[in-house]
Amino acid sequence: MGQRKFDRVFRDRKLTPEEIARDQEIRRRVQEEFPPLESGVHAGPHPLSEALKRAIQECGKSVYQIAQESGVSQIVISRFLSGERDIRMATADRLAEVLGITLGSRQ
Repeated sequence: MGQRKFDRVFRDRKLTPEEIARDQEIRRRVQEEFPPLESGVHAGPHPLSEALKRAIQECGKSVYQIAQESGVSQIVISRFLSGERDIRMATADRLAEVLGITLGSRQ
């Protein structure tokens, strides 16, 4: 299954009141179908993310080197390290491979 490419749409005019109302209705329905996570659902430690961040910081390579070796954007890695964004599992897999880390169970 290939990745779908989306074209960015730029508007050269202001939205009409009807378009604004339609957009608000779409947003309302999306929020209804996919409500935001309740506060506290993701509170607490994130052992996988934290372990990956720690491995990146302690590996002795620059973010640029890790990006080049993994094929992951340097911006994505930097934003992940700063906590601005999360990464997909596929991205985590690529980073883990470059860093030489594997997931093991605790007993």
